[in-house]
Amino acid sequence: MLKTLYRLFFFLWLCPAAAHAIADPSDIFQPYISETITYNDNLFYRSSSPNATPLPSGASRDDVINQATVGSAANYTLGRQKFTLNLSVSDLSFANNKFLDNIASNDRAVWQWQFGRQLSGEVGYAYTRAMGGFTNTTFIGLNMITGNNVFANLSYTWHPRWKALTSLSWQSYTNGASQWTANDQQYTTAVASLNYTTPSNNSFGLECSFISGKYPNRQLDGATLVDNKYQQYNSNVLLTWKISEKTSFSGKVGYIARLYPDYSQRDFGGETYDLALNWTPTAKTMLAFSTWRRLATWTDVTASYVLTEGFSVSPMWQVSTKLSLTAKFSRQTLDYTGDQIVQGIPTRQDTVMNGQVSLIYTPVPNVEVTLSYLAGKRDTINPNPPLNNQPLDYLVNSLFSSIVLKF
Repeated sequence: MLKTLYRLFFFLWLCPAAAHAIADPSDIFQPYISETITYNDNLFYRSSSPNATPLPSGASRDDVINQATVGSAANYTLGRQKFTLNLSVSDLSFANNKFLDNIASNDRAVWQWQFGRQLSGEVGYAYTRAMGGFTNTTFIGLNMITGNNVFANLSYTWHPRWKALTSLSWQSYTNGASQWTANDQQYTTAVASLNYTTPSNNSFGLECSFISGKYPNRQLDGATLVDNKYQQYNSNVLLTWKISEKTSFSGKVGYIARLYPDYSQRDFGGETYDLALNWTPTAKTMLAFSTWRRLATWTDVTASYVLTEGFSVSPMWQVSTKLSLTAKFSRQTLDYTGDQIVQGIPTRQDTVMNGQVSLIYTPVPNVEVTLSYLAGKRDTINPNPPLNNQPLDYLVNSLFSSIVLKF
């Protein structure tokens, strides 16, 4: 009943605008609906090893998921001020694992302000509600993760080629399942950067950031050195470079230090980078290559942080004005250095590979049809002991199709 009322309320909210059905990019209010059907042959990302514990009664390894979404994008300009509002709500229904049925949401409101010619910025709020994934947990149940993000940023351009930026944000992630409340997170991020743009429209700059994070429901544990707060410092050199008419580069290289005030054994310090190269050999083809070394904080893993290193290759072919073909292959390693070292056991390391190919058809400007296939694989080294004594390798295949209608 709650789901029905939620959908009815949202449809009624959209109906007055949808009745006009004006498909124009300049619309200040554009509602849309979409339908996505997905088949996944390993929904819970379980190992095929005979040593893997069978799924509990009522759970199925494969499933067909139907996701119905309604949403809208609203833009309103008042002088130099611009207000945007993006709302969407999705109803997800599982054919086999009915206990996972849920309603998800993704909403964002932003005020883009400008004062004079030199000062501009944004103030906004974002809300998300989505089901937690299964790639790194043996929990077979519904865990709805709620995210809140309040943010503001300021840009000061005192010279046509020089720009200073600063931002402040607060984020929180709350787990709905009682088994995962210890992974609830809250963190505040402050960023400052200085950028210079050359006459040839290349740019370089410096960026510094600070993060203060905590796990409000996690208790200090001296036996395993489990901590509930941290501070993180980042410094990066930024560069964007148009190498030629067909090739461009963007990236950042820096150093990160993550400190745990109660248990310094968890501290991390090391180099990080995010690099991307785009090549457009013809007007209808593009090839994107990226590589990275990042420190990631996850809400559904046993480690407080994971060091990821990898690369991806993404080709694109615009077959015609209405049809495009895209693909992406990625490979990355994940080192669970945060927990494993302090427990005195071998460091767990995962190798994860994913490949996806998508066919996108746009018969008219306000209709988009997508057909995609995704394959994924994970191999794990030194899971000693494995998570809840479960093998952690997996193979997964997924096929999905979607249609989006914009009004």
